[in-house]
Amino acid sequence: MIVDDRLETVLRTNVAGKTAAATQLRQLVDLLGPVPLAAWNAQHAGALQRIDALCTMLDDEGCASVLRSLAHRSPVLVYHFAQQGPRTASAAVAAARLAEDDWLALIPRLPTQARGFVRHRSDLSDRVRALLSRLGVNDFLLPEPAAGSIVLPSAAPEAVSVESAAPAPAPFGKPVATEPAPVADTPPTVALAPELSAPEPVGLQPNAALSPDDGIGAIVRRIEAFRRKRDERQAATPTIPRADGVAPLLPFGEEQLPPRKAPLSIDLRTDADGTVVHASIDPPGMLVGSRLFSADTTAAVHCDQPMADAFRHRQPIDSGVLSIEGADFVAGIWQADGTPLFARDGGRFTGYLLRLRRAASEFAAVPVEPLAEPAAAAEADRLRQLLHELRTPINAIQGFAEMIQSQVFGATPHQYRAMAASIAADAAQMLAGFEEIERLVKLESHALSIDTGEADAAAIVARLVEQVSPVLAARNVRLAVAMPPQQVPVSFAADEIERTVWRLLSVVATSVAPGERITISLEATATTASLAITLPASLAQLDDTALFAPDAPMGGGSLAASAMLGNGFALRLARAEFEAGGGSLRREGVRFVAELPLAGEVQPLRRVSEG
Repeated sequence: MIVDDRLETVLRTNVAGKTAAATQLRQLVDLLGPVPLAAWNAQHAGALQRIDALCTMLDDEGCASVLRSLAHRSPVLVYHFAQQGPRTASAAVAAARLAEDDWLALIPRLPTQARGFVRHRSDLSDRVRALLSRLGVNDFLLPEPAAGSIVLPSAAPEAVSVESAAPAPAPFGKPVATEPAPVADTPPTVALAPELSAPEPVGLQPNAALSPDDGIGAIVRRIEAFRRKRDERQAATPTIPRADGVAPLLPFGEEQLPPRKAPLSIDLRTDADGTVVHASIDPPGMLVGSRLFSADTTAAVHCDQPMADAFRHRQPIDSGVLSIEGADFVAGIWQADGTPLFARDGGRFTGYLLRLRRAASEFAAVPVEPLAEPAAAAEADRLRQLLHELRTPINAIQGFAEMIQSQVFGATPHQYRAMAASIAADAAQMLAGFEEIERLVKLESHALSIDTGEADAAAIVARLVEQVSPVLAARNVRLAVAMPPQQVPVSFAADEIERTVWRLLSVVATSVAPGERITISLEATATTASLAITLPASLAQLDDTALFAPDAPMGGGSLAASAMLGNGFALRLARAEFEAGGGSLRREGVRFVAELPLAGEVQPLRRVSEG
């Protein structure tokens, strides 16, 4: 199953009442339980938010009753429910079926109360128990005594005579004297009732032989042995400092974790005095509190003189040099770029936003991860498979709609024929959108290349401008066209040029406001043909990121169908098509500039077309 929409279906269902809330909570736990940690995404995070809302509708006992009957293998669910009430946390821990490595990674992150619930599990391995002991959870069940060490009496004696007083018990953790202290006076014999009878306490010799009446002494010796082993285990665990500056330096299972990779960049924020108040590094204490703008070379953190002067004059910092002496992760030479911040009320200086990058001389010492090109190619192939799966049912819907419209199965009322025609048109539009998405995926993953034939760009652009002119004239748009009087041969197939330039013109035509002025010009340079189109005001106010964003809204009008997936998607696809053919599409101020490689010498135009 390529498309699994069970979780989306559950999230679309609204609940009303505690019974429905309990049912949906059970469904969400069933669906999230088998999901591995590496496969969690934004939809699963939304499911956790829905779980929080359901837990609000149910009380602590209601959530716990649902979780007690659901076995799952998700450490994320255990961590999430551990933040809830005690009954919910206990039920989530009890119902979890996690591997040893999952427990080792999860336990240090659990609240203290939830750690206490983990100790009651009977399937914990030695490594998990050792981790809980290091975290202060020591009250496990006592180890089973050796066979025959304690003999339970078959019947309680009628009375027991105590001839001497038992020595006072020593404090826990201290050895007990092997010989009892001398007693001055012997207390009188005390007769105990049968239900209060107990064996006589004995000394706590570790190697003393046990008799049938040594039950209490055996339990005490087992307690002493348990504490002795715990102290030996804690003493055998050394406190090893970490090179990456992680604190506190306590044995919280960190010795099993792989060493972290040194960062290549760090974002900082300072106050008006130049002191770091925020650092995007873990732990931030490696840099928070440092003063960055000191030119004193004897300081642990100092900068070069141009960076100090820029701070003094409250100017932007460009390629400043910062030297840091400290933890291995942050020590060394950094390149600093930053901008000053000023308050909106009064314009007072409030500090700097900085980004530190490793200096070029230190790049060789920092391992750089290779680009994940195979992963990107696999993701593109997976998207193409998904589009193929979506085409199959839509093709079937379109075919049946066309059969109903053409009355293949017999006479059909006009109302149903009209509905079938509308369905067939919508299906065709969806299939066209799928083709555009697949084309963009193939172009960006370099799985598709553009036909680099030879065509006359001037004639094609002039014809397209002539086609779009009536739409612009209906909006009272003033159009100025400047075309060269000669041919402009480019290394681009004619149909590719027509398709790509039409995307730009359709975006402009659907976004322009009535009364605006649009300029379209084409000129040939030494190696390229440059097409410039003025941006409408609605697009000019956007930055480059928002302009090419896939979710950028589209305008209305008769040309909106060509940009059915949004203006941003159409511009992104046009840019990918230009780049695949050796050209480019970029924004320069308030206009689009598209460049195409020339195919040869510019010849006089045999047939001139003006729009």
